[in-house]
Amino acid sequence: MEIKENMQRLLNEISPKITIVIAVKYADQKQITEAINAGATDLGFNTYQQMEEVKSIVDNRTKLHFIGTLQKNKAKKVVALNPVLIQSIDSEELCLKINDAAKKANKVQDILIQVKTDTNKKAGTCPENLEKLLKSADSMSHINVQGLMTVHPYSDNPENSRQYFRKMNSYFQNSSRILGKKQEYLSMGMSNDYNIAIEEGANMVRIGSAIFR
Repeated sequence: MEIKENMQRLLNEISPKITIVIAVKYADQKQITEAINAGATDLGFNTYQQMEEVKSIVDNRTKLHFIGTLQKNKAKKVVALNPVLIQSIDSEELCLKINDAAKKANKVQDILIQVKTDTNKKAGTCPENLEKLLKSADSMSHINVQGLMTVHPYSDNPENSRQYFRKMNSYFQNSSRILGKKQEYLSMGMSNDYNIAIEEGANMVRIGSAIFR
């Protein structure tokens, strides 16, 4: 199927209340442009370099998300590209870098806290450290915590992902209590299991191969 057909199928299938972030890690600029023309409004990037390249071909209506592992020395550069969300914040040190960069840019940067659900990956804060990190991030003047994100273990059987999504939803609900304010986004679920993620409370999904395959 073509990118346009894949995009339209997703838009017809997924409620407009759910934000679809198109993960463009393996897409080129032509494919990204096709997706935007077919209705993609939010793009997700794994690297600063690709985000910088694509920034030049999109207009202000396209929202940029940083969804990959963010090196501390790239924090200033990513903030300068005005992402609507940096979804992969997993340490106080990274929060401080983002906060400092946003302060110098005279802006407040919206972020999500990445929670580790895949023990084989380094990225993500451990659930037992989540409350401390949420409070620390919330105390910083130029960061706005908007919710949680996870990169769960991949399985050929999408149903195996449900347990991780269910845990994440409980963390998400608890984060609103911890911060004393409603959190906006629970970002979880990818091309093979986004339907299950939505059933378990996701209101933001990150989809790549289902568009560009």
